[in-house]
Amino acid sequence: MEELLKAIEADFDEAEGWIRIVDANWYADDLRVTMSVKMHDDDYPQLWEVECFGTIEEQLSSCGSESILLTENSPKLSPYNAERFDVFFSQNECNPVELLGVLTSICANVFGNITYLQRFLNLQPNVDGIVCATSGKLGSFPKPFVEALTLELKNYPIKLSVLSTGKPKKWNGKKFEDFPTFQSLEIGKNYIIACSYIAERV
Repeated sequence: MEELLKAIEADFDEAEGWIRIVDANWYADDLRVTMSVKMHDDDYPQLWEVECFGTIEEQLSSCGSESILLTENSPKLSPYNAERFDVFFSQNECNPVELLGVLTSICANVFGNITYLQRFLNLQPNVDGIVCATSGKLGSFPKPFVEALTLELKNYPIKLSVLSTGKPKKWNGKKFEDFPTFQSLEIGKNYIIACSYIAERV
């Protein structure tokens, strides 16, 4: 992977170049993607094959991008490595539409993707769901979301109670265990979350 990232850092022109996923294939828990990389206007596109080992999540499209990032600090990793909290509420007098809007906005700011809200929210993310109740469990959220939520709702007519449930776990067939260390490979709005990556020019 280092070879691809170094080549992009050395030769890629953000104004003229692009990176596009042209193929993707699953092999059990591993994902193989082929990327077409055009460094600049005068260059022919290069094909790079990226093996993504232990892939747990991905969002892929063929739309071109001007950026690529491999990181262990992406907010997209927090569902797997951040402390989780159950959030309960009472005395809710918020307008359901406004409360749902606050939750959606926080989700967009923290994760860069509003679809993450459905993972953590209790019931469906609509105005007839949990946001219209006077009390109950709002959901189970990663720490960055909870920090933003408690700060944002401080001046709203709702009382929150937060309880840590520890790091998220996965079931291995016999017992619950910690998730492995993941990295996020982000190509514009596309991303792959996996344990490790190997890239090779083809």
